[in-house]
Amino acid sequence: MEEKNFKYDAFISYRHSKLDKFVAENLHKSLENYELPKNIKEKLNINGKTIKRVFRDQEELPLSSNLEDPIVDALKQSKYLIVICSPRLKDSLWCKKEIETFKKIRGRKNIFCVLIEGEPSDSFPEEVLFDEEKDKNGKVKRKLVEPLAADVRGDNKKEVLKKIKSEKLRLIAPMYNLDYDDLKQRHKLQRQRKILITSIIIAISCLLFALYTTIMLVKINSQQNTLKLHQSLSLSSKAQDYLNKDSRYEAIKSSYQALTKFNGVKMPYTSEAEYALSESLGVYNVGSSYKAISEVKTKGVIDYIKSSDDSKYVLIYDESEELSLVNAKTLKVIKSFNDINGLSMDEDSFSFVGNSIASYINNKGNVILINVKNGKVLKEIKKEGSSYTSIKGDLEGKYLLLKNEHDLYIYNVKNNKKIGKYTSKEKILDEMYFSEDYKYVFIGTKEKSYDVTKEDYITIHTIDINEIKELNNIEYNAGYIAGMLTKDNNLYLLLNRTMGADFNMIVSSYNYIDGEINWTKSFDGNFGKFIKKSYPKDTNNLAVVNYDKLKVFDMENGEMIEEFNTSSEIINIYSYYDKEVYLLFIGDGKVNYVNMQARKNIEYLGKFELNLDKYIKAIKSDKGFLLVPFNDNRAIYYEANSNKKIKEVKEEIDYAKDDSIVLSKYDKVKKEYNLKNKNLINKIFYDNKKELLFVNYTNEDLAIYNVKTKELLKMLTNVGKVNHYFGKDKYNRIYIGDISDSYIIDKDYNKVGHIKGLSKVDKDKVIVRNSDKFYSLEIYTLDNLLQVAKEYLK
Repeated sequence: MEEKNFKYDAFISYRHSKLDKFVAENLHKSLENYELPKNIKEKLNINGKTIKRVFRDQEELPLSSNLEDPIVDALKQSKYLIVICSPRLKDSLWCKKEIETFKKIRGRKNIFCVLIEGEPSDSFPEEVLFDEEKDKNGKVKRKLVEPLAADVRGDNKKEVLKKIKSEKLRLIAPMYNLDYDDLKQRHKLQRQRKILITSIIIAISCLLFALYTTIMLVKINSQQNTLKLHQSLSLSSKAQDYLNKDSRYEAIKSSYQALTKFNGVKMPYTSEAEYALSESLGVYNVGSSYKAISEVKTKGVIDYIKSSDDSKYVLIYDESEELSLVNAKTLKVIKSFNDINGLSMDEDSFSFVGNSIASYINNKGNVILINVKNGKVLKEIKKEGSSYTSIKGDLEGKYLLLKNEHDLYIYNVKNNKKIGKYTSKEKILDEMYFSEDYKYVFIGTKEKSYDVTKEDYITIHTIDINEIKELNNIEYNAGYIAGMLTKDNNLYLLLNRTMGADFNMIVSSYNYIDGEINWTKSFDGNFGKFIKKSYPKDTNNLAVVNYDKLKVFDMENGEMIEEFNTSSEIINIYSYYDKEVYLLFIGDGKVNYVNMQARKNIEYLGKFELNLDKYIKAIKSDKGFLLVPFNDNRAIYYEANSNKKIKEVKEEIDYAKDDSIVLSKYDKVKKEYNLKNKNLINKIFYDNKKELLFVNYTNEDLAIYNVKTKELLKMLTNVGKVNHYFGKDKYNRIYIGDISDSYIIDKDYNKVGHIKGLSKVDKDKVIVRNSDKFYSLEIYTLDNLLQVAKEYLK
């Protein structure tokens, strides 16, 4: 093989299942961290790392007749191919193509195998076991060859990791034309040499330690306060980091520890910790914005979440295959259920029935009914024939729909009786819906087809609940049901269809009494996700979410009234009951307010403080919203009011005025106080007695000077753009800010609090504005903050 510079030393090909992926990831790390013994590197003239780069694709790629260009490029740029072999590998057409492609490029001798499970005959692919050669007659024959292989099979992951550590040498040795046994022996000698050197170093260290123990004890004793101070500041910084991740509980805990004890050690006071605790508790928040209040954590990353119609309870399913029933107000887990079949569990496998009962399908295929108040099992509905695959409860708490492949059962929860069964020749889809009056059920059926070139057709069936009889049905050229809703005997459907790489969204209105289609609209592009109707009287709009677009239709004729674009994927939509407005939660943390009367789509700036980069779910809960971040085990509760002690006052107060001096006096002040960074000055203003001078910079720093001595008292950071002096409270603390953000400065001129919308300061209270209303709040001292935090952490 012609020697050349390769981008990758090796390419790891593996099946994306748990064990295969585990071995691939750890082998990848082990190879890239490996170093040849120093004498071998010198002999081979190797500088720097031994193995510089190894390629391993991170995601399971789609099935295709051709490899993706990046994969082919990576194979061409790789010197060796390492195949992770298990009985599952043979089922991966993608891995087969990777091996075949590399074999054509580099030849079979540069392919190594790693056996992780099963026997070689079951796990090694034919592409590495056989070579083709021509005999003297020119006939191609297959020749059995023995691939170079490492064996890392073990009874558990710990044993597999141990074998990777040793068996990797079996792969590395031929990469450098080395003998495996010789390389192994050299490593053994190198280890023995390191142990000897380490022993000598330890002995010398012990001697030095004994020699300087007295000196060190004196130094440690003198530095204890400094270390504690650094620890307190570190905890304060962590609290701010937690706030930035919307983890309020951890922020309060960290800042509380910074002011009390950490790991049993009493912490010194810092203003940074007091500020962090005040911000974490949100004691001065009067509802001007939705902030993270608390969170519920699950064992694994959250997959699905649903709330009851009254938003008082939540069901959460996570990757640990656990279903948790949660009180949405306290965010306490009432009970968790583990008898789940994780392979078939999805959002149609559990449901609320009204507001007092929760239900889910267990691993036996039966349905469990639960009392939401205490989590106790009320009943187990045994399967009839095959396991139930989907369930749906009504909002009034009377009916529960249960289905398997071909049978739909309607169950009366209130009297614990099955009403009847509807059977279909075709497979019944998981999505099931009720009419507004709960007289009818709507289901979809689809004939099984594995031909990707054929179009999909769904039949929508209208079933009379009491008679368990089909009223009518209608067929649509679609493959998936995204949503349904009803109004005035009309069924509004959101359907999706794929044909190869093409996506289509279908929106249709169907009169389920006379069986006639009113109108149908089709759109190319992304799938439809949600369908909502307008609630106020004299409105007749239908809102449909199409990935990052909101399309609004006239329900009567299907004409599109307006289309609105958003910054990212829409993860939920809510319709207001009293006005023609839609609230859109966006995956990037933005919230949009769509006013149909004004035909405007406005980002709700400042109203929602969602600080994470990506969210996947958003649901209404109690007085706020529960949002699930991407790849996270938290459901975070956001509410507009974290302080329950606020009192509305009728006092009318003007907005804070700008107290800054006129520009013509700036040069005089700059010279008189010898101000630094003169070109960055934003505002200069005094307190009401002209004892203090405040200099606000464009980088949001604030300098505080003594007017009499011209001495710089303090330089504060991150105070925004301030220009108004509000006054002092009875604790002699200073309040400065503007109409938006204000700050509390203690007697030592440290920042200890932050208030949005501050309007007035009295001796023992502050008045805060929210929209056109004013609220009174008590002033929180450090002792007050610690007491509130202590109660919260309980």
